[in-house]
Amino acid sequence: MNDWKINNYSNRKFLIQKNDNDISIVEPIDNGSFKILAEFNLSNENHVNTYDDNLYISVKNENEEISIFDKK
Repeated sequence: MNDWKINNYSNRKFLIQKNDNDISIVEPIDNGSFKILAEFNLSNENHVNTYDDNLYISVKNENEEISIFDKK
């Protein structure tokens, strides 16, 4: 994951969390916790669980690239 390119085309700031092959895109909340915005497994790039309707997440394993876009 260290070699992956992260393209943040959103106006929001995110953190990427990795646990084995599971990846979470999270956003810091004022109380010190994090809101999970999207999750996916590196072995299945075609299935991204997005929990924020304002975001679009694109994952390209062959390019080792994650792109995050605002929908609105």
